[in-house]
Order: sequence, then structure tokens, then C-alpha cells
Amino acid sequence: QVRSFRRSSASADSAPRASPNMSDHGSEAEEVADLSSPDVTTKYRSAGDIVQKALQMVVDACVPGADIVDICTLGDKCMEDETDKLYNKKGKDGKKIEKGVAFPTCVSVNEVLGHYSPMKGESTALKAGDIAKIDLACHLDGFIAAAGHTVIVGGEPVEDRRADVIMAAWNAAEAALRLVQVGNTNMQVTEAFNKIAADFNCKPVQGVLSHQLKKHVIDGNRSIISVETDEQKVEEFEFEMNEVYCIDVVMSTGEGKGKE
Repeated sequence: QVRSFRRSSASADSAPRASPNMSDHGSEAEEVADLSSPDVTTKYRSAGDIVQKALQMVVDACVPGADIVDICTLGDKCMEDETDKLYNKKGKDGKKIEKGVAFPTCVSVNEVLGHYSPMKGESTALKAGDIAKIDLACHLDGFIAAAGHTVIVGGEPVEDRRADVIMAAWNAAEAALRLVQVGNTNMQVTEAFNKIAADFNCKPVQGVLSHQLKKHVIDGNRSIISVETDEQKVEEFEFEMNEVYCIDVVMSTGEGKGKE
């Protein structure tokens, strides 16, 4: 299985809306926590810059012989160090702004589906030709940016089924980024995933969801399902202005069913 290009996608750009003012009684109006707020947009973009920097460091570290636990530690430390540099003044409520790792760096190899971030004694080393799937996320004030990539360890070109599954994942992610637009539906993205997978004789992995992101929420209620089954379906909805989604694509050369 291959996980490819997990990243945040805004459903649309819009003119920033002014934050609500204090009421006549002096109580502060409800916080604006979507992309209509310039401050929120800046935090998403800054978090995105950080995860891209961490992702590049992890990609560069995925070489033959590298220990996965060391690579994961490198990614987490980069996100911690970079978020530490920003938003060090207290917020309007006088509290320290929370920030840091939102999802630990994972490097999942070959048939391992994802979420592999091992302890020191459980880790393994990468080998040339391995498919390494990288996944990580950070946040600034609860606004989360996630990123992912898939690499062939050693960098040698491949023309076998590894090439098919990587291209299926990459094309599906690119299609999703173009389809997550105001007025389109989540099922349009699901249909694109399945058509692209079929083009490369692959299958989307069952159970994988791309969730809406909200403040301090990495798995929001609205989601895009990779493939519907009799056991798992999601409600169809239209993307709306100022929403943010994390696109998560996982393709398989096998049956597309995860196993314990």
C-alpha cells in the first residue's frame, strides 16, 4: 500500500472578513476559527511551511541503512523547533498559545499501511528499494497542517508494480486538490479516486477517510471516503467556503483491505 501527499486543502479563497467587535456590554463575540479570518489563514499557512520543511528533512533522511526511529525523531524535532520560533506572545485571553506536533512523524514501509512510529527497541532499518510512506503534522494555536510523501529508498527508478501504485496515489491526490472546491461534493472526489486507481490496476484502501480540519480537531465530522463498502459509507455533502480538509490517499496493489 502507498500513502501519498497528505496535505491541507482549502475549499476556496475568499476576501477576509473582519473579526466581530465587542458587544455593547463589553463581552467578546465568538472567535472566528475559519479561513475568513486573516489570522487563522496565516496560522494554517505558517504551519504548512513548517511541515513541508520537516517533510523534506525526513525525505532526505530515508536512505538505505537509516533507522526508522531516528528518522521519526528528526521529523518531530524539526516541527517542535520551528513551531517554538513562532507565536511566543500570549493570546488575547492572556494564555500561552499552544503549538507543536499534531501528528507524530511516521515512516511506514512496503506492506505496512501507515502510522508506524516505533519505539527505539522496536525499530527497523530501511533497505534499498523499500517504499517508505511518510506522514506528519504540526499545529499553531490548534490550526493543523499535515503533509505526506512516498519515496523509493535509494532513489532508483522503478517500473514494476511499485511504480503503478505510486502513480495511482499521486494522481488521485492531484485530482482531489482540484475537486475540493465550493459547490463540488465529497463523492466526486471518491469517484475520482476509484477511476484513477482502476487506470493503474490498483485499489483505494478501504477505511481511509480525508477529514475536515477545525481548530484542535484533526478528524472532523465531514469526510471524504476513499471507497465505499457495505459496512462503511459517508453522507454526501457540498464543500463550503472557508473550510479546510486534509487529503489522505492510500492505494494498494492488492485487495485494498487492511489486515492486523
